[in-house]
Amino acid sequence: CYRLGAFDKPNEKQKTREYNRLHYLLREDLMKVDKYSQEAELLGKNHIDTSEQLFSYKESLKGQIKTLTDDRTHLRKIARTKMSDDELSKVKEQISTVSDKIRELNKEVRLCDDIAERSKVMEQNLETIRAEEEKQQRKEQKRNDKSR
Repeated sequence: CYRLGAFDKPNEKQKTREYNRLHYLLREDLMKVDKYSQEAELLGKNHIDTSEQLFSYKESLKGQIKTLTDDRTHLRKIARTKMSDDELSKVKEQISTVSDKIRELNKEVRLCDDIAERSKVMEQNLETIRAEEEKQQRKEQKRNDKSR
């Protein structure tokens, strides 16, 4: 855990993980773990249990992004008009806030895409496993039938 950066070493205060200081093999694994934990957190926080719920949530995120993008475009048009420096700084601050929200929502959309992609792969793998197990069971039944 110390080598992965999950725990701080004794007498060392580490606020953020520094991937560059880790061995390259550990770095890749740690980034995967972080990604999986973010995905699990997203699913748990939003009570998503099925793929339909995931796609519904993703569509709601896209709707929010569109609304916020329209708001930001409107604020940018306002910023191009003549106004005092105080008003301009307030508008720019609002634009920055909206952009941050859009960035966060886009991250969640990407997480939803990654979850959906991996769940399809997992589903295919599970189907393959089931087919192999059924094939193995049929072989065992044939062997049992022959031995009788």
